[in-house]
Amino acid sequence: MGVNFSAFEIGRRALRASQLGLIVTGQNIANVNTPGYSRQAVQLSASQVDGSNLRLTGSGVTIDGVKAFRDQFIAARLQTETAINGRLTAQRDALEPVDAALNDTGGGGVNAALTGFFGAFRDLEANPASVPVRATVVEKGNTLAAAFHSTRTRLVGIQHDADQELRATVETINTLSGKVAALNTSIKVAENSNANASELRDQRSEAVRQLAELTGARGSENPDGAVTITLNDGQALVLGDHAAKLTTVDTPPSGLASLTIEGQPALISDGKLRSLLDAIGGIGSSIQSLDDLAGSLAGRVNALHSSGTDLSGNAGTAFFATPASSPVTAANIDVSAALKVDPRLVVSAASGAGSGDATVARSIAGLLSDNTSVAGTRTGSFTSIYASLVTDAGAGVKSAEDALVTQQVILAQTEAQRASTSGVSLDEEAINLLQYQKSYEAAARFLKIADELTQTILSLGQ
Repeated sequence: MGVNFSAFEIGRRALRASQLGLIVTGQNIANVNTPGYSRQAVQLSASQVDGSNLRLTGSGVTIDGVKAFRDQFIAARLQTETAINGRLTAQRDALEPVDAALNDTGGGGVNAALTGFFGAFRDLEANPASVPVRATVVEKGNTLAAAFHSTRTRLVGIQHDADQELRATVETINTLSGKVAALNTSIKVAENSNANASELRDQRSEAVRQLAELTGARGSENPDGAVTITLNDGQALVLGDHAAKLTTVDTPPSGLASLTIEGQPALISDGKLRSLLDAIGGIGSSIQSLDDLAGSLAGRVNALHSSGTDLSGNAGTAFFATPASSPVTAANIDVSAALKVDPRLVVSAASGAGSGDATVARSIAGLLSDNTSVAGTRTGSFTSIYASLVTDAGAGVKSAEDALVTQQVILAQTEAQRASTSGVSLDEEAINLLQYQKSYEAAARFLKIADELTQTILSLGQ
């Protein structure tokens, strides 16, 4: 009687399949919290029946490979929703400090200083011959100038911080682009040699998702397995093993960054970069509006102040100093040095009306509620113009917050869809672990029995 050793081959294959199942299950469990990881499973099939020599049964199990569960449609949607979420998050974070800088709810900012300054002229109207009241007017003028300086300095600092964040983000983008390009090469090499590149693909998918969050770029897989990442206008950020480099270029006169890619202007439509670029420009507009307000205020006050006479009956001069080679802005507005030295130079009376007159003081005090003032593109009273600055900043934050709440729900739904396809369930893996353990034990038991039967047959021939 011949000995049939096919049972040993069946057992060997069963052991190997069960062992691989345990390894893959352990890999899933180990990466349950790894960002971008895709669940894997062993693909098995029954070995073909070998009809030669009257073999009518199969030869065990065949390992077809290890499959990672991915959905390209959900991955593309996740890129889109992540980009929008990145833009709105950055927009909110960039605008909140602007709102805080302009919204002087504590009473120490420009709005309170405007009220105090024009209120001092109202007091001067009631006491046109008073030197102490004139000293208060000068003091309130200094307070107003300091408030403009402080607010503008804060806005410039916020803009500078956003610019530095932009530059740091560009460095991160270049690092991620280089990583994707390198992974493109590694994946092609691995798959051309029939190796499993699932983990490499997961790393690349996570890097692509991060690039989408930062730039709004989209990734698409080519037939050769490489991913091409493009910006909104079709500019390739990653093409095969080549990663284009984003570059920040200092733009005069502010020195703020503009973006280029491969020497051409980079058109960023979404993501964190888009919000940072918008925030830098928006903060610049707020600074310009503040400058316009300071210049308009100084111009109107100076015109009225110069039209009257001071306490000594001399012709009035400008209340706010006028720079020789530049306009008055929130950065340089200041009370005239002469008035700081001698408050008697503060004008109350109209020209030729005498020291008891308060015509000019009344007119200057009335500017607080005069709706004909013009500051840049804004018209109204000085307080309403400044209030519109505050309102615009607050509305921007509120709009970003409201949109972000909605977007986070959409993103969470998309991530849940991905998790249902690609995510790891510890409950399912625990079941798989038990299943592969039992099948391994059964295969080992089968081999033991096959060995005992073989030994019995061999002993009969002795």
